[in-house]
Amino acid sequence: MIEVKHLNKHFNRGKKNSIHVLNDVSLQFPEKGLHVLLGPSGSGKTTLLNVVGGLDKVQHGEIKFFDYHIKHYNASVWDKIRTESVGYIFQNYYLMPNLSVFDNVAFVLKMIGINDKEEIETRVNYILKQVGMYRFRKKRSTQLSGGQQQRVAIARALVKNPKVIIADEPTGNLDSKNTLEIMNIIKSISLTKLVILVTHEKELANFYGDRIIEIQDGKIIEDKQNNFVSEHGISSENTIYLKDLQNLSTLKSDKLKASFYTDSEEDVTVNVRLIIKNKTLYIDIDSDIQKIKLLNDESHIEIKDAHYTKKTREELLQTNFDESVLDHSQVEKQRRLTISVKNSFWIAFKKILNFGRKGKLMLAIFMISGMLIAFSSINMYTILNRDYKNMLSIDERYIYVEKDTLYNQKGGASGLLNHVNTSTSGDYKIHFDSWVISNLKIDLGNGNYKNLPSSIKTEYVEQLTQSDLYSGRLPLNENEVVISYGIYEDGSLGALGYNDIGIWHADDLIGEILAFDGYYIGKDYTYEIVGITKNTNKSIYTSNYKTALLLVGTDTTSTPMTDLEYEQQFMSGFGNSVYIFSPNYIKLMDDLENEGYTVTLSSQVVREQNRIEIAQQVAANLSITIFLIAGGLLAFYFVMRSSMISRIYEISVYRALGVKKIELYNSFAVEIVMLTTISTFIGFVFMSIILNSISNSPLSNFFVFKIDPLIMLIGVVFVYLANLIIGLLPLGMLLRKTPAQIISSYDI
Repeated sequence: MIEVKHLNKHFNRGKKNSIHVLNDVSLQFPEKGLHVLLGPSGSGKTTLLNVVGGLDKVQHGEIKFFDYHIKHYNASVWDKIRTESVGYIFQNYYLMPNLSVFDNVAFVLKMIGINDKEEIETRVNYILKQVGMYRFRKKRSTQLSGGQQQRVAIARALVKNPKVIIADEPTGNLDSKNTLEIMNIIKSISLTKLVILVTHEKELANFYGDRIIEIQDGKIIEDKQNNFVSEHGISSENTIYLKDLQNLSTLKSDKLKASFYTDSEEDVTVNVRLIIKNKTLYIDIDSDIQKIKLLNDESHIEIKDAHYTKKTREELLQTNFDESVLDHSQVEKQRRLTISVKNSFWIAFKKILNFGRKGKLMLAIFMISGMLIAFSSINMYTILNRDYKNMLSIDERYIYVEKDTLYNQKGGASGLLNHVNTSTSGDYKIHFDSWVISNLKIDLGNGNYKNLPSSIKTEYVEQLTQSDLYSGRLPLNENEVVISYGIYEDGSLGALGYNDIGIWHADDLIGEILAFDGYYIGKDYTYEIVGITKNTNKSIYTSNYKTALLLVGTDTTSTPMTDLEYEQQFMSGFGNSVYIFSPNYIKLMDDLENEGYTVTLSSQVVREQNRIEIAQQVAANLSITIFLIAGGLLAFYFVMRSSMISRIYEISVYRALGVKKIELYNSFAVEIVMLTTISTFIGFVFMSIILNSISNSPLSNFFVFKIDPLIMLIGVVFVYLANLIIGLLPLGMLLRKTPAQIISSYDI
């Protein structure tokens, strides 16, 4: 039983052109019978039908639909009701154009979980025979006439044997013969099921309806049980009754029998010649009448030598329709996706294959979008993960002690050295902030030299352990040195490249000799490279202060000094800070701070500088990154919106039949994934490969990109998720509407 209480619905509510399309409508429908909603166009009868069938919602009122009590519109509940309990016959058919007649009807059986092919064939073939469409079962709906499409729509509504049949002008596109056949079937079904039918034909309503509800301006003006008429005045347009026509002439001979009939009172003359040749009958007609039809077994026109007589109710209601054939209560059901992933894939695939120039341009734009997203994300990742160690010019463990007032009060260099010596037990080194002179080069052994990069600093072997080395070993004497990887890396491009001297890898530098080119006090000294550290700053590690001073261009040969004297000299003469290294630098730093010295760790300065530069670069790049990504996603949004609009008829039919929203999301998601894979994803991967190649080439000295498998994975996930969210957004906005609103908004 269906009951509606106090239904009120306005179109354009709150506006000047507001229409009260349902005005306090309350009705009850029993579990069976043919109930006719009768009224002129615009009276509200179709709106009421849509509300009862869950295609539309009301502003006020409630509905009881058998076991469901619905006070507020719930799309998922109504989808379940329409799928399982309602067969809807639409005035405009709403058949799927890409499906055959058979598949259009079988579709609703699959929706209720019937998947057995034999069960489906039995029911579909039977109902198609009942509506006279069996021989068209393999044709697509677009190949049918309007009346044929309506009969298929009726078959689709009946085949799942629903509790309720809702019919909106079901015979509006049928001829009189088919109207009677279809109405007889509907009437037969109404003997055991509820049928709610909308029509404007009073004669049909009075003959078939068990109950007639008249609607005008959104109100029920009459609700009555029908006193059936005993005769029906509808004649069949497919039957010609000869005795109702004028017999103008009859010719009868041994070889030919001919009769001439007309329904016209005008004088009609027809010249006819019948010719048989090669067992083929040719008809030569000379007449003013232009419309000529040949009647044979395929013409569906019946000729009766009798008068037309009105059929009695019993005669017209005769039908061989057997509802038990459609009963599926004992059939095994298993719910599956009505719109399968496979079908969604092929729909998307065919659409992509049929792309024209605009479609291919769209794919190219998406590919470029993917490249821009890859560049933006990798560039931002590189900025955010910028390593402060790449900014170090010396070991990050050096301690800076400010030469401030307290420093002088505590005895200057001597006082500080006493504290350092006590804290470290003599295990320390004093650094002086100066560059290695440009005369120091790689000695090629033939009087030629190879330049080293500029801005190299000296440091000490005591800072290193074997684990700090990229390759080689630690020095064993003062004529052996270790260089940092940064020296090789900085010199691997352009004029400073090492390839021309046979050095292709950092390891190849081990064994090379460093010497002074030209006149210099230390020209007699040479140093063998025995190891390379992992550090990216440019440093040469020496065994003592004397060698370090020689490398920066200071003469240490004329006046030999002790380490303590060197240290005091360094501390007194270089800059406003003293640079001290100790393996236990944390303890030294704490001790000096406790003594009141102003102490800073070298890495602290660089870390802060690095943080500031990261913030500046993020601010500079973030807006560009957002703009590029947003631009790509916006383009994708409009493309998917266009795709959705091109499939709006399909969506409307699915929603009207009760297909769940999630299935439509799944279908569109398949298309989005395919589009993303062949465009945005390829662009993303292509740009990532380019940037990775740059990072592993000499160009990395100018362009630094940090490529990480994790960021690649995150980027790919972002591309798909972003495209899915943006691509499904237009569909989500559409599916917020009721099926009736979708149909009316896009004039389906």
